[in-house]
Amino acid sequence: PSKRSESGLEDRVYTSKDELLAESDFVVCTLPGTPATRHYFSSAEFASMKPGAVFISCGRGVCVDESALAAAISGGQDLFAALDVFEQEPLPADSPLWSLPSERLLITAHNADLTEDYFELGWKLFTRNMDRFRAGKALATPVDIDAGY
Repeated sequence: PSKRSESGLEDRVYTSKDELLAESDFVVCTLPGTPATRHYFSSAEFASMKPGAVFISCGRGVCVDESALAAAISGGQDLFAALDVFEQEPLPADSPLWSLPSERLLITAHNADLTEDYFELGWKLFTRNMDRFRAGKALATPVDIDAGY
């Protein structure tokens, strides 16, 4: 079901991944790398994407089946991908991704988050966590070992 918010934008809850992919202009994968998310985006998902869609992966590389993505693009699917993370880093020289046309694929070196204030923000977070640790408080950025991230 969908409804219009006061801003005029439409809010919609999707219960089908295929339907969501078929209607999305941009798909951004920020999933953690866990057994449950391995190859979460594979052949079926790329085939479900609407023509002209943009797929961006900046979470964990294991969530994307790179061979399936390469096959979709080399097979003529109207899809653009931007990848900042890979199953194996650095991306091996024999990866099929290297042979894809640059107008269909952007490859970055796991540094898409590098901004002018990157190091300043990182230092602030580190000192915040150190202060919380010393005070016996929970960290601002906890890791859940059982969840895998």
